[in-house]
Amino acid sequence: MSFSNVGSFSNAEADWAFDKTFGKAGISNEQCYYDPIGNHTGKSIDLRMDIAKALITKGPSIGNTTGGTFTEYGLMPSFLEPTIVDRTVRETPLVRLLPRRAVRGRSYVYNVVTAKAGAAFLGDDASLSVQVDSRAVATVQMKYLYAVGSVTGPALASGSGYINLLAEDIRVKTRSMYEALENEIVNGSTTTNANGFNGLRTLISTNSASNSGAALTLDNVRTDMATIFNANGICDLIVMDAATLNKVKGLLMDFQRNIERPSGQMDFGIPDAFMFDGALFIKDRYMPTTAGSREVLYLDTRYVFLAVLQDITYQEMGITHDATKFYLKWYGALVVTFEAAMATRTSLE
Repeated sequence: MSFSNVGSFSNAEADWAFDKTFGKAGISNEQCYYDPIGNHTGKSIDLRMDIAKALITKGPSIGNTTGGTFTEYGLMPSFLEPTIVDRTVRETPLVRLLPRRAVRGRSYVYNVVTAKAGAAFLGDDASLSVQVDSRAVATVQMKYLYAVGSVTGPALASGSGYINLLAEDIRVKTRSMYEALENEIVNGSTTTNANGFNGLRTLISTNSASNSGAALTLDNVRTDMATIFNANGICDLIVMDAATLNKVKGLLMDFQRNIERPSGQMDFGIPDAFMFDGALFIKDRYMPTTAGSREVLYLDTRYVFLAVLQDITYQEMGITHDATKFYLKWYGALVVTFEAAMATRTSLE
């Protein structure tokens, strides 16, 4: 599983990729098709099943060509548990939480107002001059994520009727895609990997404070949230590692018995998420965990989303030997349209 540079990916090919997925489902360019919080659309939206129904033509499965060995006796056959335990699985709350917007083309291009000329009180019959606002255009390039799998014919035949090996391999590869996206959302850097996209830790730079190895305090949290407010943002999501989340929770319990729980499913699979001062606090396994290097991300989710040219899609490859070879692909990038309305705090104990 990796991000890859597909080379000369033309706008015509980008249009084809868009129409192949979103076009079939009736999703228009720049339409938000997944917005669990509702900050982008005003209400919770999830059209992913509509897209899936428009795309699915058959039920592919997952597979594995290798396995362990065991010894058994004919009169006492061993029982093989068909449920597979995935010891590598990781929660991906930001992949589940961030809105997704369908976009057409190799780049997501948007306009921004960088400064208002302002309004002014004037005297009676004053001269009226045009006040020109400052505007700019920003561009985020689409990036391409792939996971490739293969299951041999004998493996498929031997597993038929017991464990669907192809289905299992696709399941694992799909999870790896989600985990790669989560890692890129948090830690992505085009300096390190030009084929990937910049993540939150790279993109948020205007408001960054360092604790120089000291522990996070509630005063730090309130200060950072006030910084965001004064920068025209509203902090509604705060992301950190597990140790830092426990630290904040302990500080809160010093003066309040019960910590406010998020409503509904707003914890997105993280059981000890909580609310404080109107913001949702969650932990993420991809945040730095080394003492002295831990960080906190303060987000205004109105300005954060995934721009998607093509959501995760299954594609079978040509048959060159006795095996079913396939790959999963995803075209898109993280977009932060107003990073100065967010903040980070670094170098935490």
